[in-house]
Amino acid sequence: MLIVDDEPAVRDLMSRWVASLGLQPRTAADAQSALDSLNERHADLAVIDIMMPGKNGLWLAGEIRRDHPNTAVVLATGYTELVESAATDGPVADFLVKPFKRDRFALALDRGRQWRRQALEELEWHARLSQEMGDRIEAVRQLLTRQRALGVNDAQTLLALVEERAPDVMRHSERVTAYSVSIARELELDAAVLEALEQAALFHDIGKVAVPEPLLTKPSALSPAEFAIMRRHADAGAEILEATAAVGGAASLRSSAAAVRASHEWFGGGGYPEKLAGTAIPLASRIIAVADAYDAMTADRSYRKSLDSGDAVAELLRAAPSQFDPDIVVAFLTVLGRQGDQPDPPDVGPSRPSSGQPHNLSSSASIH
Repeated sequence: MLIVDDEPAVRDLMSRWVASLGLQPRTAADAQSALDSLNERHADLAVIDIMMPGKNGLWLAGEIRRDHPNTAVVLATGYTELVESAATDGPVADFLVKPFKRDRFALALDRGRQWRRQALEELEWHARLSQEMGDRIEAVRQLLTRQRALGVNDAQTLLALVEERAPDVMRHSERVTAYSVSIARELELDAAVLEALEQAALFHDIGKVAVPEPLLTKPSALSPAEFAIMRRHADAGAEILEATAAVGGAASLRSSAAAVRASHEWFGGGGYPEKLAGTAIPLASRIIAVADAYDAMTADRSYRKSLDSGDAVAELLRAAPSQFDPDIVVAFLTVLGRQGDQPDPPDVGPSRPSSGQPHNLSSSASIH
């Protein structure tokens, strides 16, 4: 355990309390020395005084959260007004208001150890989900190979898989495709570009077939670690589309991979997975991003109600140009203004699998 306080008497007293509780104390007199100590040797828990000369305890807590995220932080201060402001800066196991007694200190350490235990469990959960996601991507590759041997083309296999695995995602993808096609027509894009856009839009969420079931069906908002896994669906989708050519299929789906991978980039930077910005983001991705956001906002989720169209439009306007290409937002609003919120139905690109298609998805059980 690391004790960080600029007062020697306080460091000495807390060190004796820590030792009496069966833990191993280390001390530092300032924030930078504490960070250097952590970089040399891990600590399960750090008790940090907020008010110190030089860099204060809030700065140190932020550095620890970034570089040592499994170290529990307990903040200590004699200024109660700092507790409220510190509570909004990030996760903290507990706050100690000086002066405090040994029993209160022991309680803070218990809370710190509980916080760390939960953090490690979250890390293990994250690792399991990551492994499962990789396994699912490989299972899709194998499914493509098997289905191709039965005469089923890759697009039909993937569409049927989404329909089976996540029908809500399929409905969302169809709506996003229709919105995207309407935007492309408003922008007067040529037929070849429009066809490529439709295919990319239809498969923009294909990576969700690789997302572990608990995340797709969770009835509440995702935790930060779960959200980090969910964000990988853009990369996973691109990998799946790239695999269609790698396993001997047609290269047409592979051409959609770049647009799918970049569909969650932000026009002003800061999106994922590659933090592209402006026109470095493919045009198809910029169009899909607007259509995807609007449909996501206007559809119910298990953990929140949908926005009405007006509120969704206001959010698109607020987030342009930081998140969305403003020219594409304007084109989309023109479409909505002319047609209400009913987009043109898509009429090009890969067709949906019919009930007569021999997609035989019983072999996909390993993906579920």
